[in-house]
Amino acid sequence: MNETNLYTVTIPPIVKTLKALSAILDKASVHAASKKQSWADFEEALMNDKIIFDQFDFKRQVQIACDNAKGVAARLAEVEVPKHEDTEKTVAELKARIEKTLAFVESIKPEQIIGKENIKVTLPFWPEKYFTGFDYVTTYLLPNFYFHATTAYQILRKNGINLGKQDFMGESAMKDL
Repeated sequence: MNETNLYTVTIPPIVKTLKALSAILDKASVHAASKKQSWADFEEALMNDKIIFDQFDFKRQVQIACDNAKGVAARLAEVEVPKHEDTEKTVAELKARIEKTLAFVESIKPEQIIGKENIKVTLPFWPEKYFTGFDYVTTYLLPNFYFHATTAYQILRKNGINLGKQDFMGESAMKDL
């Protein structure tokens, strides 16, 4: 049995990344205003933009990152995964989805997840297979969550939004000596 605290390695870093993602969406609106671009035109192009033709667009990257976040919290806590319709068409709607996701994820208490390393986690698209809680987090969920969050960040960068690594990483946990 693994002695990893799955709450600590999932919920706090996911919350931090979702908050950073919300903040970089704010930077997208500031960018459009500073360039005197029509926000509506820029926003529509951004929501549908991709880095390459065969990947999901920007809005879908954010939706999937949110789905991963609420999914891990619910599956490890062994509660129902909240359903969010994929209807967002604006940055404001994406920010609202992030806020709904954060509200759910932050409602999960450590004691609902700690000790769940060996539970069976199934996913709707692989109904005849399962992960252990530990394997779900370490081999599937975290890489997938960060892949979609990073891709959303890169699409914003590609569109000229002035972002750096610190924008993606969010607030640092460093302390003064």
